[in-house]
Amino acid sequence: MYYSKDIIKEGNKDLETKCSPVKLPLSKEDEDCIRGLAEYMVVSGNEELTKQCNIRPGVGIAAPQVDVLKRMFAMSCVDFLDENQTQYIFNWINPRIIAASKEMTYLPDGEGCLSVDRDTKGLVTPRHVKIKVDGWIYNYGTRRVTKKTMTLIGYPAIVFQHEYDHLDGIMYTSKMYDPKDLDKDIFPLYTYEEDNDEEASSNEENK
Repeated sequence: MYYSKDIIKEGNKDLETKCSPVKLPLSKEDEDCIRGLAEYMVVSGNEELTKQCNIRPGVGIAAPQVDVLKRMFAMSCVDFLDENQTQYIFNWINPRIIAASKEMTYLPDGEGCLSVDRDTKGLVTPRHVKIKVDGWIYNYGTRRVTKKTMTLIGYPAIVFQHEYDHLDGIMYTSKMYDPKDLDKDIFPLYTYEEDNDEEASSNEENK
């Protein structure tokens, strides 16, 4: 498992470096990395364990944050349940965003990051409300890797986009705005009307 001491911080050039695809089947080194990221997320979801392990909790962690420049991240939105009571807990390998809604949103309180120690409250990062993604999912229990395509809406979509940016060497801090400077049609999360959500449009960059 990774610990707080293993996480590199804002200003480290490796956080600004685009990561390389992961070769499949997984090498031992790459599997150790994705398992370590998954374990960090498991501990993050348990307040007692976070204190015991002395780690800062989060909802996602990407391989470059532990100085492994590979396209992998783990996300665990354990406190978010959709209408189907789904928990979004995934260990992604070589993920892609293959489509994204034109409608944008943001977290009203702004985003945070395990690699950023400074306070960024009051500033927000616009994200697509809905994304369609694909990639490979690593199952921690079975150690199997399987192909997966899914649509994410709202909070899980924001978490995915935050971690996905890490794989391209992009920090959320480089995309922050004062909410009053955003386009008038960009609303904070939980205020948009899903019925009016535009169909996801192709993301040419990720084809």
